[in-house]
Amino acid sequence: MTSQKASPIAVSPATESGTAKGKRGLIDEGFDLVRALLFDRRWYWPFVGLLVLGEALLGLLIIWKIPYTKIDWPAYMQQVEMFLSGERDYSMIEGETGPLVYPALHLYIYTAFYKYLPSIDDIRPAQYIFLGFYLTTILLVSTIYYLAGRPRPGGRNEHLPQILLIPLALSKRAHSIFLLRLFNDPIGMMTFYLSVVVLMLGGKSGWRIGCALFSLALGVKMNILLFLPGLLVLLFQYRGIYGTLEGVSLIALIQILLPAPYFLSSTYLAKSYFTSAFDFSRQFLYEWTVNWRMIDEKTFLSRERAVLLLAGHLGVLGLFAAFRWCPVPGGSLGVLMNGIHQWSHPAIRNGHLPSYHIPLVLFTCNLIGITFARSLHYQFQSWYFHQLPFLLYLGGAWGSLPLGIVLWCMVEYAWEITPATPLSSGLLLAGHILMLGGLFFRRSERLTSRRRGLRKAE
Repeated sequence: MTSQKASPIAVSPATESGTAKGKRGLIDEGFDLVRALLFDRRWYWPFVGLLVLGEALLGLLIIWKIPYTKIDWPAYMQQVEMFLSGERDYSMIEGETGPLVYPALHLYIYTAFYKYLPSIDDIRPAQYIFLGFYLTTILLVSTIYYLAGRPRPGGRNEHLPQILLIPLALSKRAHSIFLLRLFNDPIGMMTFYLSVVVLMLGGKSGWRIGCALFSLALGVKMNILLFLPGLLVLLFQYRGIYGTLEGVSLIALIQILLPAPYFLSSTYLAKSYFTSAFDFSRQFLYEWTVNWRMIDEKTFLSRERAVLLLAGHLGVLGLFAAFRWCPVPGGSLGVLMNGIHQWSHPAIRNGHLPSYHIPLVLFTCNLIGITFARSLHYQFQSWYFHQLPFLLYLGGAWGSLPLGIVLWCMVEYAWEITPATPLSSGLLLAGHILMLGGLFFRRSERLTSRRRGLRKAE
Protein backbone atom coordinates (compact mmCIF):
# COMPACT_ATOMS: atom_id res chain seq x y z
CA MET A 1 0.00 0.00 0.00
CA THR A 2 1.36 3.37 -1.00
CA SER A 3 1.12 6.13 1.63
CA GLN A 4 0.10 9.56 0.44
CA LYS A 5 1.03 12.85 2.05
CA ALA A 6 -1.92 14.94 3.15
CA SER A 7 -1.90 18.22 1.28
CA PRO A 8 -2.36 21.39 3.33
CA ILE A 9 -5.73 23.09 3.16
CA ALA A 10 -5.55 26.08 0.89
CA VAL A 11 -6.95 29.38 2.27
CA SER A 12 -8.02 31.89 -0.28
CA PRO A 13 -7.15 35.59 0.10
CA ALA A 14 -10.85 36.33 0.34
CA THR A 15 -11.19 34.06 3.38
CA GLU A 16 -8.19 35.69 5.11
CA SER A 17 -9.66 39.11 4.45
CA GLY A 18 -13.01 37.99 5.87
CA THR A 19 -11.35 36.65 9.05
CA ALA A 20 -9.47 39.92 9.57
CA LYS A 21 -12.64 41.88 9.04
CA GLY A 22 -14.42 39.66 11.54
CA LYS A 23 -11.74 40.32 14.17
CA ARG A 24 -11.87 44.04 13.49
CA GLY A 25 -15.64 43.85 13.75
CA LEU A 26 -15.43 42.23 17.19
CA ILE A 27 -12.93 44.86 18.34
CA ASP A 28 -15.16 47.65 17.04
CA GLU A 29 -18.16 46.13 18.79
CA GLY A 30 -16.16 45.96 22.01
CA PHE A 31 -15.19 49.62 21.72
CA ASP A 32 -18.79 50.53 20.95
CA LEU A 33 -19.98 48.66 24.04
CA VAL A 34 -17.43 50.40 26.28
CA ARG A 35 -18.31 53.77 24.75
CA ALA A 36 -22.01 53.15 25.32
CA LEU A 37 -21.38 52.02 28.90
CA LEU A 38 -19.48 55.24 29.64
CA PHE A 39 -21.48 57.79 27.64
CA ASP A 40 -24.88 56.48 26.48
CA ARG A 41 -27.72 57.58 28.79
CA ARG A 42 -29.52 54.27 28.21
CA TRP A 43 -26.61 52.52 29.92
CA TYR A 44 -26.43 54.95 32.85
CA TRP A 45 -27.98 52.76 35.54
CA PRO A 46 -26.26 49.50 34.44
CA PHE A 47 -22.98 51.42 34.78
CA VAL A 48 -24.01 52.69 38.22
CA GLY A 49 -24.90 49.14 39.23
CA LEU A 50 -21.44 47.91 38.23
CA LEU A 51 -19.81 50.83 40.05
CA VAL A 52 -21.75 50.17 43.26
CA LEU A 53 -21.00 46.44 43.09
CA GLY A 54 -17.30 47.14 42.66
CA GLU A 55 -17.33 49.67 45.51
CA ALA A 56 -19.15 47.20 47.77
CA LEU A 57 -16.49 44.53 47.18
CA LEU A 58 -13.67 47.04 47.63
CA GLY A 59 -15.28 48.37 50.80
CA LEU A 60 -15.47 44.89 52.30
CA LEU A 61 -11.81 44.29 51.49
CA ILE A 62 -10.85 47.58 53.16
CA ILE A 63 -12.84 46.69 56.28
CA TRP A 64 -11.34 43.19 56.46
CA LYS A 65 -7.73 44.02 55.59
CA ILE A 66 -6.98 47.56 56.82
CA PRO A 67 -6.97 48.35 60.55
CA TYR A 68 -9.55 50.83 61.86
CA THR A 69 -8.06 54.21 62.83
CA LYS A 70 -8.97 55.28 66.33
CA ILE A 71 -9.79 59.00 66.18
CA ASP A 72 -13.25 60.34 67.00
CA TRP A 73 -15.35 57.20 67.59
CA PRO A 74 -14.23 56.75 71.25
CA ALA A 75 -14.88 60.46 71.89
CA TYR A 76 -18.35 60.19 70.36
CA MET A 77 -19.12 57.24 72.62
CA GLN A 78 -17.86 59.09 75.70
CA GLN A 79 -20.10 62.03 74.84
CA VAL A 80 -23.06 59.67 74.43
CA GLU A 81 -22.35 58.14 77.84
CA MET A 82 -22.50 61.59 79.46
CA PHE A 83 -25.79 62.30 77.66
CA LEU A 84 -27.29 58.98 78.74
CA SER A 85 -26.16 59.58 82.31
CA GLY A 86 -28.34 62.69 82.40
CA GLU A 87 -26.07 65.60 81.44
CA ARG A 88 -28.19 68.31 79.77
CA ASP A 89 -25.75 71.23 79.74
CA TYR A 90 -24.43 70.88 76.19
CA SER A 91 -21.26 72.80 76.97
CA MET A 92 -20.37 70.21 79.62
CA ILE A 93 -20.61 67.16 77.32
CA GLU A 94 -17.15 66.15 76.14
CA GLY A 95 -14.88 63.29 75.16
CA GLU A 96 -11.17 62.64 74.93
CA THR A 97 -10.81 64.84 71.83
CA GLY A 98 -12.67 67.78 73.35
CA PRO A 99 -16.19 69.16 73.91
CA LEU A 100 -19.26 68.23 71.89
CA VAL A 101 -19.45 70.76 69.05
CA TYR A 102 -22.06 69.11 66.80
CA PRO A 103 -25.86 69.61 66.74
CA ALA A 104 -28.33 67.32 68.49
CA LEU A 105 -29.08 64.90 65.65
CA HIS A 106 -25.42 63.87 65.63
CA LEU A 107 -25.72 62.98 69.31
CA TYR A 108 -28.93 61.01 68.76
CA ILE A 109 -27.45 59.02 65.84
CA TYR A 110 -24.38 57.98 67.80
CA THR A 111 -26.58 57.24 70.81
CA ALA A 112 -28.41 54.74 68.59
CA PHE A 113 -25.05 53.19 67.66
CA TYR A 114 -24.16 52.99 71.36
CA LYS A 115 -27.44 51.30 72.28
CA TYR A 116 -28.02 48.93 69.40
CA LEU A 117 -24.59 47.80 68.23
CA PRO A 118 -23.38 44.57 69.90
CA SER A 119 -20.42 46.40 71.43
CA ILE A 120 -18.92 49.87 71.09
CA ASP A 121 -15.47 48.28 71.31
CA ASP A 122 -16.07 45.88 68.41
CA ILE A 123 -15.99 48.38 65.57
CA ARG A 124 -16.69 45.97 62.69
CA PRO A 125 -20.55 46.19 62.74
CA ALA A 126 -20.34 49.99 62.67
CA GLN A 127 -18.00 49.78 59.68
CA TYR A 128 -20.56 47.70 57.79
CA ILE A 129 -23.18 50.38 58.53
CA PHE A 130 -20.84 53.07 57.22
CA LEU A 131 -20.22 50.99 54.11
CA GLY A 132 -23.98 51.20 53.62
CA PHE A 133 -23.74 54.99 54.03
CA TYR A 134 -20.92 55.05 51.48
CA LEU A 135 -22.86 53.07 48.87
CA THR A 136 -26.03 55.07 49.52
CA THR A 137 -24.06 58.27 48.96
CA ILE A 138 -22.78 56.93 45.63
CA LEU A 139 -26.35 56.10 44.57
CA LEU A 140 -27.69 59.51 45.63
CA VAL A 141 -24.90 61.38 43.86
CA SER A 142 -25.44 59.23 40.76
CA THR A 143 -29.13 60.15 40.90
CA ILE A 144 -28.25 63.86 41.10
CA TYR A 145 -25.99 63.55 38.05
CA TYR A 146 -28.72 61.65 36.22
CA LEU A 147 -31.47 64.13 37.03
CA ALA A 148 -29.13 66.97 36.08
CA GLY A 149 -29.12 65.54 32.57
CA ARG A 150 -32.88 65.33 32.11
CA PRO A 151 -33.98 66.76 28.75
CA ARG A 152 -36.43 69.62 29.14
CA PRO A 153 -39.58 69.83 26.98
CA GLY A 154 -38.55 71.60 23.78
CA GLY A 155 -34.93 71.79 24.96
CA ARG A 156 -31.74 69.98 24.06
CA ASN A 157 -30.53 66.91 25.90
CA GLU A 158 -28.20 68.07 28.69
CA HIS A 159 -26.93 64.59 29.55
CA LEU A 160 -24.04 64.35 32.01
CA PRO A 161 -22.16 61.19 30.97
CA GLN A 162 -21.73 58.48 33.55
CA ILE A 163 -17.96 58.49 33.01
CA LEU A 164 -18.01 61.45 35.43
CA LEU A 165 -18.80 58.97 38.21
CA ILE A 166 -15.51 57.07 37.83
CA PRO A 167 -13.45 59.59 39.87
CA LEU A 168 -15.81 59.00 42.79
CA ALA A 169 -14.26 55.55 43.22
CA LEU A 170 -10.63 56.68 42.99
CA SER A 171 -10.02 58.45 46.30
CA LYS A 172 -8.14 56.69 49.06
CA ARG A 173 -9.08 59.51 51.45
CA ALA A 174 -12.82 59.19 50.76
CA HIS A 175 -12.80 55.46 51.49
CA SER A 176 -10.84 56.10 54.67
CA ILE A 177 -13.23 58.80 55.95
CA PHE A 178 -16.25 56.53 55.54
CA LEU A 179 -14.89 53.10 56.43
CA LEU A 180 -11.89 53.55 58.73
CA ARG A 181 -12.68 56.72 60.70
CA LEU A 182 -16.49 56.65 61.12
CA PHE A 183 -16.76 60.45 61.25
CA ASN A 184 -20.16 62.15 61.29
CA ASP A 185 -19.42 64.14 58.11
CA PRO A 186 -20.53 61.33 55.74
CA ILE A 187 -23.89 61.05 57.53
CA GLY A 188 -24.57 64.77 57.18
CA MET A 189 -23.56 64.79 53.51
CA MET A 190 -25.60 61.67 52.70
CA THR A 191 -28.68 63.37 54.14
CA PHE A 192 -27.88 66.55 52.23
CA TYR A 193 -27.61 64.66 48.91
CA LEU A 194 -30.99 63.11 49.60
CA SER A 195 -32.41 66.61 50.05
CA VAL A 196 -30.92 67.65 46.68
CA VAL A 197 -32.55 64.68 44.93
CA VAL A 198 -35.93 65.61 46.42
CA LEU A 199 -35.48 69.29 45.45
CA MET A 200 -34.66 68.28 41.87
CA LEU A 201 -37.81 66.18 41.63
CA GLY A 202 -39.70 69.43 42.27
CA GLY A 203 -43.22 70.36 43.27
CA LYS A 204 -44.27 72.25 46.40
CA SER A 205 -44.13 69.12 48.51
CA GLY A 206 -40.69 68.33 47.08
CA TRP A 207 -39.35 71.70 48.17
CA ARG A 208 -40.87 71.32 51.64
CA ILE A 209 -39.48 67.81 52.12
CA GLY A 210 -36.16 68.91 50.63
CA CYS A 211 -35.89 71.80 53.11
CA ALA A 212 -36.77 69.45 55.98
CA LEU A 213 -34.04 67.02 54.90
CA PHE A 214 -31.62 69.93 54.52
CA SER A 215 -32.33 70.89 58.11
CA LEU A 216 -31.82 67.30 59.29
CA ALA A 217 -28.42 67.30 57.55
CA LEU A 218 -27.66 70.57 59.36
CA GLY A 219 -28.70 68.83 62.57
CA VAL A 220 -25.76 66.45 62.10
CA LYS A 221 -23.05 69.00 61.33
CA MET A 222 -22.82 72.76 60.91
CA ASN A 223 -20.94 72.66 57.59
CA ILE A 224 -24.29 72.26 55.80
CA LEU A 225 -24.70 76.03 56.37
CA LEU A 226 -22.21 76.51 53.51
CA PHE A 227 -25.00 75.51 51.11
CA LEU A 228 -27.58 77.86 52.66
CA PRO A 229 -26.98 81.00 50.52
CA GLY A 230 -27.43 78.90 47.38
CA LEU A 231 -30.57 77.31 48.78
CA LEU A 232 -32.04 80.76 49.51
CA VAL A 233 -31.39 81.81 45.91
CA LEU A 234 -33.07 78.65 44.63
CA LEU A 235 -36.07 79.02 46.95
CA PHE A 236 -36.62 82.55 45.69
CA GLN A 237 -36.30 81.48 42.04
CA TYR A 238 -38.50 78.38 42.24
CA ARG A 239 -40.94 79.29 45.03
CA GLY A 240 -40.99 83.09 45.32
CA ILE A 241 -40.89 85.15 48.50
CA TYR A 242 -43.63 83.21 50.29
CA GLY A 243 -41.99 79.91 49.43
CA THR A 244 -38.62 81.21 50.64
CA LEU A 245 -40.10 82.29 53.97
CA GLU A 246 -41.82 78.94 54.31
CA GLY A 247 -38.59 77.03 53.59
CA VAL A 248 -36.51 79.12 56.01
CA SER A 249 -39.17 78.77 58.71
CA LEU A 250 -39.24 75.00 58.26
CA ILE A 251 -35.46 74.76 58.53
CA ALA A 252 -35.43 76.93 61.66
CA LEU A 253 -38.32 75.04 63.27
CA ILE A 254 -36.56 71.70 62.88
CA GLN A 255 -33.40 73.17 64.39
CA ILE A 256 -35.45 74.14 67.45
CA LEU A 257 -37.39 70.87 67.67
CA LEU A 258 -34.31 68.63 67.49
CA PRO A 259 -32.75 69.75 70.79
CA ALA A 260 -36.04 70.74 72.46
CA PRO A 261 -36.75 67.46 74.35
CA TYR A 262 -33.44 67.56 76.22
CA PHE A 263 -31.59 70.84 75.91
CA LEU A 264 -34.08 73.73 75.73
CA SER A 265 -35.87 73.49 79.08
CA SER A 266 -34.34 76.76 80.27
CA THR A 267 -32.78 79.87 78.76
CA TYR A 268 -29.38 78.87 80.11
CA LEU A 269 -29.54 75.38 78.57
CA ALA A 270 -30.81 76.77 75.26
CA LYS A 271 -27.92 79.26 75.10
CA SER A 272 -25.47 76.53 76.05
CA TYR A 273 -26.79 74.30 73.25
CA PHE A 274 -26.78 76.82 70.41
CA THR A 275 -23.41 78.36 71.30
CA SER A 276 -21.84 74.87 71.46
CA ALA A 277 -23.52 73.27 68.44
CA PHE A 278 -23.12 76.36 66.23
CA ASP A 279 -19.88 77.90 67.45
CA PHE A 280 -18.76 80.29 64.70
CA SER A 281 -15.83 81.62 66.76
CA ARG A 282 -14.21 78.23 67.20
CA GLN A 283 -10.42 78.23 66.80
CA PHE A 284 -8.81 75.48 64.71
CA LEU A 285 -5.43 73.88 65.41
CA TYR A 286 -2.72 74.88 62.95
CA GLU A 287 -1.15 71.42 63.05
CA TRP A 288 -4.24 69.83 61.43
CA THR A 289 -4.98 72.37 58.72
CA VAL A 290 -4.96 71.01 55.17
CA ASN A 291 -5.47 74.27 53.26
CA TRP A 292 -3.28 76.88 54.99
CA ARG A 293 0.12 75.30 55.67
CA MET A 294 1.75 77.88 53.39
CA ILE A 295 1.34 80.57 56.09
CA ASP A 296 2.80 80.70 59.59
CA GLU A 297 0.84 79.85 62.74
CA LYS A 298 0.58 83.45 63.95
CA THR A 299 -1.04 84.55 60.69
CA PHE A 300 -3.24 81.44 60.70
CA LEU A 301 -4.67 82.34 64.12
CA SER A 302 -4.99 86.08 63.49
CA ARG A 303 -8.35 87.80 63.58
CA GLU A 304 -7.42 89.88 60.53
CA ARG A 305 -7.13 86.77 58.38
CA ALA A 306 -10.51 85.52 59.60
CA VAL A 307 -12.14 88.86 58.70
CA LEU A 308 -10.51 88.92 55.26
CA LEU A 309 -11.67 85.38 54.52
CA LEU A 310 -15.23 86.21 55.60
CA ALA A 311 -15.22 89.32 53.41
CA GLY A 312 -13.92 87.30 50.47
CA HIS A 313 -16.53 84.60 51.06
CA LEU A 314 -19.42 87.07 51.10
CA GLY A 315 -18.03 89.05 48.15
CA VAL A 316 -17.65 86.02 45.87
CA LEU A 317 -21.10 84.76 46.89
CA GLY A 318 -22.49 88.15 45.89
CA LEU A 319 -20.76 88.04 42.50
CA PHE A 320 -22.12 84.58 41.68
CA ALA A 321 -25.60 85.50 42.88
CA ALA A 322 -25.59 88.66 40.78
CA PHE A 323 -24.03 87.36 37.57
CA ARG A 324 -24.10 83.55 37.39
CA TRP A 325 -26.99 82.05 39.29
CA CYS A 326 -29.78 83.55 37.16
CA PRO A 327 -29.07 82.23 33.63
CA VAL A 328 -32.27 83.64 32.13
CA PRO A 329 -33.09 86.78 30.11
CA GLY A 330 -33.06 89.79 32.41
CA GLY A 331 -30.52 88.23 34.77
CA SER A 332 -30.58 88.69 38.53
CA LEU A 333 -32.20 92.13 38.46
CA GLY A 334 -35.10 90.89 36.33
CA VAL A 335 -35.57 87.85 38.54
CA LEU A 336 -35.49 90.02 41.66
CA MET A 337 -38.13 92.38 40.28
CA ASN A 338 -40.33 89.43 39.23
CA GLY A 339 -40.13 87.95 42.73
CA ILE A 340 -40.92 91.26 44.44
CA HIS A 341 -43.96 91.93 42.24
CA GLN A 342 -45.38 88.41 42.68
CA TRP A 343 -44.72 87.25 46.22
CA SER A 344 -46.66 84.02 45.93
CA HIS A 345 -45.26 82.97 42.56
CA PRO A 346 -41.82 81.71 41.47
CA ALA A 347 -39.45 84.46 40.41
CA ILE A 348 -38.54 82.41 37.31
CA ARG A 349 -41.16 80.71 35.17
CA ASN A 350 -41.16 76.92 35.19
CA GLY A 351 -38.96 75.36 32.52
CA HIS A 352 -36.66 78.35 32.07
CA LEU A 353 -33.84 76.84 34.08
CA PRO A 354 -31.73 73.86 33.01
CA SER A 355 -32.01 70.57 34.85
CA TYR A 356 -28.59 70.96 36.43
CA HIS A 357 -29.31 74.43 37.87
CA ILE A 358 -30.19 73.29 41.41
CA PRO A 359 -27.06 71.20 42.08
CA LEU A 360 -24.87 73.66 40.18
CA VAL A 361 -25.89 76.54 42.45
CA LEU A 362 -25.67 74.48 45.65
CA PHE A 363 -22.34 72.85 44.80
CA THR A 364 -20.77 76.12 43.64
CA CYS A 365 -21.97 77.84 46.81
CA ASN A 366 -20.32 75.10 48.87
CA LEU A 367 -17.06 75.34 46.91
CA ILE A 368 -16.94 79.08 47.61
CA GLY A 369 -17.29 78.39 51.32
CA ILE A 370 -14.60 75.71 51.25
CA THR A 371 -12.22 77.98 49.34
CA PHE A 372 -12.53 80.69 52.01
CA ALA A 373 -12.66 78.33 55.01
CA ARG A 374 -10.42 79.32 57.92
CA SER A 375 -9.23 75.73 58.09
CA LEU A 376 -9.99 72.37 56.50
CA HIS A 377 -9.34 69.06 58.25
CA TYR A 378 -8.95 65.75 56.46
CA GLN A 379 -12.49 64.52 57.06
CA PHE A 380 -13.80 67.73 55.44
CA GLN A 381 -12.93 66.29 52.03
CA SER A 382 -16.28 64.50 52.21
CA TRP A 383 -18.01 67.91 52.14
CA TYR A 384 -17.38 68.30 48.42
CA PHE A 385 -15.47 65.35 46.97
CA HIS A 386 -18.51 63.89 45.19
CA GLN A 387 -19.33 67.29 43.66
CA LEU A 388 -15.99 67.91 41.93
CA PRO A 389 -16.57 66.03 38.62
CA PHE A 390 -19.94 67.79 38.28
CA LEU A 391 -18.39 71.24 38.82
CA LEU A 392 -15.43 70.55 36.55
CA TYR A 393 -17.72 69.36 33.76
CA LEU A 394 -20.00 72.39 33.97
CA GLY A 395 -17.34 75.06 33.70
CA GLY A 396 -14.82 74.51 36.49
CA ALA A 397 -12.30 73.02 34.04
CA TRP A 398 -12.62 76.04 31.70
CA GLY A 399 -13.93 73.71 28.99
CA SER A 400 -10.66 71.74 28.86
CA LEU A 401 -10.56 68.01 29.59
CA PRO A 402 -6.78 67.96 30.28
CA LEU A 403 -7.11 70.91 32.67
CA GLY A 404 -10.04 69.20 34.39
CA ILE A 405 -7.93 66.09 35.00
CA VAL A 406 -5.03 68.21 36.29
CA LEU A 407 -7.29 70.17 38.66
CA TRP A 408 -8.87 66.99 40.02
CA CYS A 409 -5.41 65.47 40.57
CA MET A 410 -4.17 68.65 42.29
CA VAL A 411 -7.04 68.61 44.75
CA GLU A 412 -6.83 64.88 45.36
CA TYR A 413 -3.05 65.04 45.87
CA ALA A 414 -3.48 67.74 48.52
CA TRP A 415 -5.95 65.62 50.47
CA GLU A 416 -3.69 62.56 50.34
CA ILE A 417 -0.58 64.26 51.79
CA THR A 418 -0.30 63.78 55.57
CA PRO A 419 0.65 66.06 57.20
CA ALA A 420 -0.08 68.88 54.80
CA THR A 421 2.85 70.84 53.36
CA PRO A 422 3.10 74.36 51.93
CA LEU A 423 3.11 72.77 48.46
CA SER A 424 0.02 70.60 49.04
CA SER A 425 -1.90 73.48 50.62
CA GLY A 426 -0.88 75.80 47.79
CA LEU A 427 -2.04 73.29 45.19
CA LEU A 428 -5.35 72.86 46.99
CA LEU A 429 -6.00 76.59 47.15
CA ALA A 430 -4.94 77.07 43.53
CA GLY A 431 -7.23 74.25 42.42
CA HIS A 432 -10.19 75.77 44.23
CA ILE A 433 -9.55 79.25 42.83
CA LEU A 434 -9.12 77.96 39.27
CA MET A 435 -12.38 76.00 39.50
CA LEU A 436 -14.26 79.02 40.81
CA GLY A 437 -12.74 81.14 38.06
CA GLY A 438 -13.87 78.65 35.44
CA LEU A 439 -17.38 78.50 36.88
CA PHE A 440 -17.59 82.30 36.89
CA PHE A 441 -15.83 83.34 33.66
CA ARG A 442 -16.28 80.29 31.47
CA ARG A 443 -19.82 80.36 30.14
CA SER A 444 -20.73 76.72 29.75
CA GLU A 445 -21.87 75.97 26.21
CA ARG A 446 -24.99 74.42 27.69
CA LEU A 447 -25.85 77.56 29.65
CA THR A 448 -25.10 79.81 26.68
CA SER A 449 -27.19 77.78 24.24
CA ARG A 450 -29.99 77.61 26.78
CA ARG A 451 -30.07 81.39 27.19
CA ARG A 452 -30.05 81.95 23.42
CA GLY A 453 -32.96 79.58 23.03
CA LEU A 454 -34.91 81.39 25.71
CA ARG A 455 -34.30 84.77 24.11
CA LYS A 456 -35.66 83.45 20.82
CA ALA A 457 -38.70 82.03 22.61
CA GLU A 458 -39.33 85.38 24.27
